[in-house]
Amino acid sequence: MHLYFHNKSLIIVVHLSFLFFFYLFFWVLHTGFVIFEYCKLYSCKRFQDGSLEENEDESEYEPDDGYVDFEDTSTRRLRGVKMVDDKEAGPKALPSEIKNQGHSFSIFSPLDSPGAATSKNLSPNGDEYCEKEPISMLRLFPNRITDSTVATPLPESPHTRNDYSISSAESDGEVMNICRKTYGHTRTMSHDSVNSQVLVNSCIHEAGEGSQHFISLPISEKLTTRTRPPKDFVCPITSHIFCDPVTLETCQTYEREAIQEWLERGNETCPITRQPLSATTLPKTNYVLKRLITSWKEQYPDLAQEYSYSETPMNSLRLPFTNEIPLVSTLTRTSDFSSHKSIVEHLHCRGKRFMRAAVSTSPTSVISQAAVETIINGLKPYVSCLCDSDNLQECELAVLEIGRLWKASKGDSGVHSYLSNPAIVNGFVEILSASTTREVLRTSVCILSELVFADETVGEALTSLDSDFDCLAALLKHGLAEAAVLIYQLRPAFAQLSAHDFIPSLVQIIINKKEDLDDLQLVIMPQDAALAILEQILLGGDECNRSLNALSVISANGIPALVKCLDRLERRRSSVSILLCCMQAEKSCRNLIANIIELSPVLELFHAGNDSVKGICVDFISDLVRLNRRTFCNHILQIIKDEGAFSTMHTFLVYLQMAPVKQQPAVAALLLQLDLLVEPRKMSIYREEAIDALIEALRRKDLSNSQMMAIDTLLSLSGRLTISGESYTEAWLLKIAGFDQPYNALMKAEQLRKQDDDLVETTVCIRLEEEEKATSSWERRIAFELCKHEKGSIFKALKECLKSDSLEMAKSCLVLAAWLMYMLSTLPHTGVRCAARKFLLDEFINCLQSSKNMEEKILATLAIKTFISDPTALETLGEYAKHIYRTLRELKRNSVVVTDIMKALMNLSSVDATELWSYTEMAELDSSSNGEVLSLLHLNGRLISSHSDGTIKVWEIGKRVIRLIQEVHEHTKAVTCLYVPSSGDKLYSGSHDKTIRVWAIKHEEIHCIQVHDMKEAVNDLTANANVACYISQTTGVKVYDWSAPPKHVNFNKHVKCLALSGDKLYCGCNGYSIQEVNLCDYTSNTIYSGTRKLLGKQTIYSLHVHDDLLFAGGSSVDATAGKVISLSTKTVIGSFSTGLDIQRIAVNNDFVFTATKCGTIEVWLKERVAKVASIKMAGGGHSKITSLTSDMDDFMLFAGSSDGKIYVWALD
Repeated sequence: MHLYFHNKSLIIVVHLSFLFFFYLFFWVLHTGFVIFEYCKLYSCKRFQDGSLEENEDESEYEPDDGYVDFEDTSTRRLRGVKMVDDKEAGPKALPSEIKNQGHSFSIFSPLDSPGAATSKNLSPNGDEYCEKEPISMLRLFPNRITDSTVATPLPESPHTRNDYSISSAESDGEVMNICRKTYGHTRTMSHDSVNSQVLVNSCIHEAGEGSQHFISLPISEKLTTRTRPPKDFVCPITSHIFCDPVTLETCQTYEREAIQEWLERGNETCPITRQPLSATTLPKTNYVLKRLITSWKEQYPDLAQEYSYSETPMNSLRLPFTNEIPLVSTLTRTSDFSSHKSIVEHLHCRGKRFMRAAVSTSPTSVISQAAVETIINGLKPYVSCLCDSDNLQECELAVLEIGRLWKASKGDSGVHSYLSNPAIVNGFVEILSASTTREVLRTSVCILSELVFADETVGEALTSLDSDFDCLAALLKHGLAEAAVLIYQLRPAFAQLSAHDFIPSLVQIIINKKEDLDDLQLVIMPQDAALAILEQILLGGDECNRSLNALSVISANGIPALVKCLDRLERRRSSVSILLCCMQAEKSCRNLIANIIELSPVLELFHAGNDSVKGICVDFISDLVRLNRRTFCNHILQIIKDEGAFSTMHTFLVYLQMAPVKQQPAVAALLLQLDLLVEPRKMSIYREEAIDALIEALRRKDLSNSQMMAIDTLLSLSGRLTISGESYTEAWLLKIAGFDQPYNALMKAEQLRKQDDDLVETTVCIRLEEEEKATSSWERRIAFELCKHEKGSIFKALKECLKSDSLEMAKSCLVLAAWLMYMLSTLPHTGVRCAARKFLLDEFINCLQSSKNMEEKILATLAIKTFISDPTALETLGEYAKHIYRTLRELKRNSVVVTDIMKALMNLSSVDATELWSYTEMAELDSSSNGEVLSLLHLNGRLISSHSDGTIKVWEIGKRVIRLIQEVHEHTKAVTCLYVPSSGDKLYSGSHDKTIRVWAIKHEEIHCIQVHDMKEAVNDLTANANVACYISQTTGVKVYDWSAPPKHVNFNKHVKCLALSGDKLYCGCNGYSIQEVNLCDYTSNTIYSGTRKLLGKQTIYSLHVHDDLLFAGGSSVDATAGKVISLSTKTVIGSFSTGLDIQRIAVNNDFVFTATKCGTIEVWLKERVAKVASIKMAGGGHSKITSLTSDMDDFMLFAGSSDGKIYVWALD
């Protein structure tokens, strides 16, 4: 018992003694540091005052060459790593030097800059410290592997580098090159014990006085202290204890030789503070600091001689994967979705391997520590060979052995730390640039990828030099798929990626199957990395770059491979995004995608994704269903509707309520199309909400983009789309209106793009008929639902859009409104035409009056035509008749619907027809030298005249000038008549020279091709390809079939004029009768017989057939000089009420012109046979009108006179 108490007392005494000396030691150390800081401040002030003392006796101290540490405190200071006091930080606050990237490694956006990631601040002063000292990674690039026998460059990689100098004079890499050139490159490391098998994790805490405390962390669960050289005794450039310290004006101290070379390279700033240096010469040696270093060396001789690496406890090497991984969307929106296992979540799973490795090497496991020590000791000779050997084969074998040992370590964090040494990383990079062995290259890339994943400083080192990235780019472009992983991890900017033609190589990686990596696991699959890089490239740059890059993907046959990538959950978002870019760049590729894609993965992505991902999916599906084949489009829509475990329509409806404004039109259009796949028979919430959303988008005046998107979406709903997915509704409407040039040009271009050459013509025709039938049915269904929704509320919204200041929006809205109006005329009455008239009629009239674009005017007339069947609308239209009639006449040449509008206006009782018609005398052509003008014809912009001297003239009619282009003298006597059949290919002329001539009509001339001798004078003529009917001096009419002798059809009356319609010939005779001759059997009958006049003879002088109507003019009887007879019913439907005899008649689409002997031409409405105006010839009563004709477009009127002149009027 006594011995027990005696031993216990002895133990207490020993403990007390230990505590006393322990506190005494710290007190002395603290006092020394206080003195040192005061001395430092004093020496700095003296340097600035230029009064430093010289002491040459201290120059005998030389630097210790063994003290070179790549990971020492000074190097960390350049990286901006923060340090804290051991009392404040504690074991849990100690940051690992190997920083885990798993929790911050994200799919990068083209908008993101690839700036180096910054470590988390562990102390309040950390941010301030980092601002002063930016992060940098010091790199060593020895010029090795120069043996000509082994230095053959890899054909797929850049040239072996011989100069690794850095262009930036102020880069930290250049500082290390200076260090290496001056002091050499030492790669030795002591591993004599387990405690030496650690990494350094030093933390600095800058106190208010500027003091800095250093903490060494050995491998132990309990933190212990270890004295180390003070930071201020070590040169931040060379990492050696100062031999000849000099303090600059910025109060920073450096080794003289190192800072001298720094300045000789042209740098003018302090390496640490980056402040400009006013003096280029170095000051004297800082002898105060040198004395302190000498005293410290005498106190700690062992530490002064020791060359050691910093150490970090093994249990601090952990990777905090507990934080959620942010996924930055490449579509400028947040696109992380926790329910999906994306590429970044794959990185999260990979990070757990390092967590397990950290646990397995816990210091509590002696066996694990011994195993790690054995692996590191085994790595040393190969690492030494990799870093120092000039023999390429030896280095390649070393890489393979390092890879083998790396696999054996199972990703141990200690081995990670050992291989993260900049010199070792540099060795791997040099192998990548020099080796041609694929296995060596793959192993090097895999190891570097793991190192970058675990320690961000390795990635910073690789990105600090462009040559490293160029090396990886060359490897990728020459088929090394693993290089894509490393490039992806380095997070390059779009500018870096665009400098290399990566797209074909990336597409090839996506196409190829996974290669065997010999159990060397990569952070992510090469295909995943290739997808992420490809997505960044396609979404970066301007619109032109994006389009060209997407076209490169298509030309590389990447579409099928990208579609297959949808099977992998983590690849779906990127695949859909890239496919969307391809469809936007090359519209026609959507047909290829639609033919091979399985839509269920896309729908699953939509169902489970967040709003951003849903937006991408909606854009993709909306673009996909813009197909030119309606039947195929309906098939795709049906798949979308039926696929998935959830109701797609319900999901779209929910998303519509919360979707961004710019996406609502697309979602609404999808929802509406899905709902209308079957003929609607009852109300539908989906349909109502979709149409409400589209109309609401049209009403957003403050969001013109939203309005424009809604208009484009509604136009695409019509179903009339080209192969590229663009709506051709406008061209189709113009074709309906009679202006078919745009439609024909579009269809010609579409035919060139179609790939149906393998189908026979019959099959193509059948399919086109089916497609047209499906399209017509679809657009009727869509238009009906849009028009009847809330009693035509869409018309009010369109009215506001038509008033937009944007010409593009107003034009697109006009097309949409015209389409709805046209469809409304084909649909059953739904009671919404009143709403359409109320909101849109005035806008269409305004467009017709003010627009300078002919196509817009034609679209407006097509829409207005819908209203002419509505009496109320027609009356409203009549109020503007005087203002729009002239415009309507100008459009008659290009739009067939204009005629219907003009007729409706002319027939309105409230409209004064005389106000709608005017004329202007345009020209007077003198041909008096050729005698009377006996006949006139207008044909395709040319006027043909015949004269009494046997001359036939051809005139070209311009807008302002009429010129003679041909004059022929084939006939020898007066040419009494000219006739052109409806085919318009030949001209027939009859003459008093007893011949009928047949003329071929060419572009600018006519020439005679046949001459037929009739044996008697020809007074009038009508003909076609089968027969020629003419009048001679005898009674009746002669019929000539071009071969046999003429047949005489005699009905004992003198014929004055002829008109031919089909196989019926109409003859105007004396006695005021009209005979009809059947040319099939040569029989005749009287279809009209006028009343006899008491004095004189009654005669029909002129006949004209137009639109199944026969217009007859002759002697005036009871103030009536002509009749209008329906040929189908043989009844008189109108009369020309005039007291003047009608000698000639000319008819066009809208008017009838009647000429009298006294030189007066009366103008009549064709529909109502109502007199509109009279035209008086300039010659007055001295000459009579011998011939009369008009163009069919109602623009010009021509009259020939007995004095040989041709009068021309422009009708207005």
